[in-house]
Formats: sequence, structure tokens, C-alpha cells
Amino acid sequence: MFAESRNSCGFYSNRNTGEVGLESGHPYNAVFDAEYWEKNGAPHDMLATLRREQPVYWYESERFEPVWLLTRRKDIEFVGKKPGTFLSAPRTVYHNPQGHKSPLVGLPQMDAPKHTQHRQAMQLWFTPRAIRSLEDRMSAIAAELIDDIASDERCEFCATVGAQLPLKMICELLGIPREQESLVWQMTQNIFAAADPDLAGSNDAIAGVRTAMGFCADLAKSRQASPTEDFASTIANAEIDGQRLSVQDAASHLMIMISAGHDTTASAISGGLLALIQNPEQLHKLKQNPALTDSAVNEMLRYVTPTTNFVRTAAADSEIAGVKIAQGEDVCLHFCAANRDEEAFEDPQAFVIDRSPNKHLAFGIGPHACIGQLLARIEMQALFREMVPRIEHVELDGDPEYIRAFWVTGLKKLPIRYSIVT
Repeated sequence: MFAESRNSCGFYSNRNTGEVGLESGHPYNAVFDAEYWEKNGAPHDMLATLRREQPVYWYESERFEPVWLLTRRKDIEFVGKKPGTFLSAPRTVYHNPQGHKSPLVGLPQMDAPKHTQHRQAMQLWFTPRAIRSLEDRMSAIAAELIDDIASDERCEFCATVGAQLPLKMICELLGIPREQESLVWQMTQNIFAAADPDLAGSNDAIAGVRTAMGFCADLAKSRQASPTEDFASTIANAEIDGQRLSVQDAASHLMIMISAGHDTTASAISGGLLALIQNPEQLHKLKQNPALTDSAVNEMLRYVTPTTNFVRTAAADSEIAGVKIAQGEDVCLHFCAANRDEEAFEDPQAFVIDRSPNKHLAFGIGPHACIGQLLARIEMQALFREMVPRIEHVELDGDPEYIRAFWVTGLKKLPIRYSIVT
């Protein structure tokens, strides 16, 4: 499968340059180094060097199977729009090898025609009309959250506010009772932040997936036995070719909705507030012109990019930007890098709330683009529409802290000091 194999001395080699070195001296080791992301955030300078010098880069590591690492927007769009040539199922995420057997088989792990059928079974819950019908409830939750912190002067924003609106909304949509919200939050951390001892219950992500799948399987069985009007019932009782989904399929979809349905939005909310704090002129502009909220949220999504990458596998020999990709080789679509692409965005390292155009890839692209992206956007818009006009002053009250993760990542702590109109 691999065009070049690692040698027995633990060296890596790069097909593009022929350079060889020790793993510890890998020139781009921070791209997939969770501890680096925890200490520094995304390695934007390193990703910019890759875009400029080697945008289609053969990345080998002693820890994970190699990939072609793509860092330009146009190359990622090319791959994302060719789902028949570049498959999702063989290896969906970088830290798993090809053929990894996971109990989770949801939309991100599926290829057509199965992917198309399963996505259509859930699509009605994510139409513009369906999502817009939730706006009043989102606004009410946002108002409650800001009211709750308004009488104080300090808070840790990530847990107190950032995570709460998307967590409450996804639990309400799925019919999960309020008393289980904290359980849902913890299950998500055990999956996405397994390497972070401050967040995960253990460092075993596979065990975290199994536990969450058990919770979701019980939920699916419950809704199959006694259907209700919630989204969990729609998933649990969906039919493909006249056959109801298996419990594993239903549980997989539920788990993705439970976890990705709130965690990435929470990261975008907290990262968006940090960007406003670090760019006070942009916060002032937004306060002066609330009509820019939708545009500001779009820029937050580009700037933060909570889901940094996904992997595809070449189903046949192909070519990307003049580089030959052999059948069976893996390609990593690095959305975080693409969203700072100098060819696609003017001054991409700057945070500009009225940026236009702003065709970012925070939700992916092609048939696998996030099914819940409109829900995420509306949730963020509801929160910032409520919060920004009420902010008289906001500043950091300590150093922000990032999750120890390089795939689904973001802030884990954002201590702020503020004055908010009650």
C-alpha cells in the first residue's frame, strides 16, 4: 500500500524531497502532535510553510500510518468533491490505521450509496425550515446563559457558557433529559479529548467510544420500542430499502449527533469570543453593527476550525496538483490549513468579522460536508446576538488553555473578566 516503507532504524523519508531524518526531528512534527496543540494552539506558521513549499506532502511518522497531507483549499476541494475516487470508509481519521475496526459506523465512515441513503433518512431535521423553527428556543437559552453570568465579574467561559447552548439544544432535539446533559458532555470528552487528563475520564479513546455506543444503543432500543417525536426516534426507526436500521447503525448516528453535534460548536463559540477579545476593534465593530453577526460567526468558524482534518483513501490511481497518488494511499484533508490559505483568503491570519468572500471549509466540502452545519451557525448567531450588545467590557482573566488534541480541538479554558448589562 505504501509507496515507501519506514526503515528499521526508525527514520522517516519524504517522497517529495528525499530528505531523511529522525522522527523527533521531523520538520513538521507539530501538525499531528497533541501536546504541541495543547501548549500553542494550531501550528499555523508550519502549515503556511507547507502550503508554500510542499502543499501535497508525503507525511510519515513512527506513530501513525503515512498520508499525503493537503494544506491548500483548492486541493482539498478537489478531493472532497470526488467521493468515488477518494473514499471515507477505509481510514476516516489520521490516528487510526486503514481497516481499523470501530464499533462506530456513522456518516463520516460511510461511502455511497450507503452514505447517501443514511444521510437522506436524517436530512429533514436539518432543513433551513426545521432549524429556523428552533431559533426562539435557542434565543431563550442564550438569554438565560448570559443572565446567569451577568451578575458576576468573572467566569470560565468554555464550561459556563460556550458548551451550554449547543449541549442543551442537541439533548433537547434527541429527547435526552436535562439531568443527563453532564453525562453527554463527559462521554464526548472521553472520545475527542482522550489524551487530555483534565477532560477525559481515561486516556483510552476506544473505551470511550464503546461506553458512548452503549449509551446510544440503549437510547435507540428505547425509541424503537416506544417511539416519540424527537430526533432520536427518527434515527432509531429510519428505514433503508424497507429495513429498519440495525441497533449499531442507529447508535452510531446517535453518537455522532450527541458528540459532534455540540462539541465542535462549543469550541467555535469559545474560540470566537477569544478572537473578539484579542481583536477589540472587531468587537467594537460588531457592537456598533449587530447586522454583522452572521458574517462574524462565519469568520469565527474559519478562524477556529474545530474539526481540523479528515482522511480519504484513493480508490484508484489519481493526481493532485501534479503529484501522483497511488491506489490505496491515504490523503489527509487539513481544513485548518485550508482556512488560512493565502490563495483563498486575503490576509488569512487576520480575524475580520466582515470578511467577504469567506468560503471556508470548517464544515468540510462535498457530500460529506457536516449535516448539522446550519444548526451550528444558528446556535452561534443566537448566542452572540444576545451577548455582544450586553457586553460593556470583556478581557482575559488568565491564560487561555487548549485541549490536548490535534483532530477535534479548541479551547478547554477561557477565563474572562467582564461587565455585562443585567
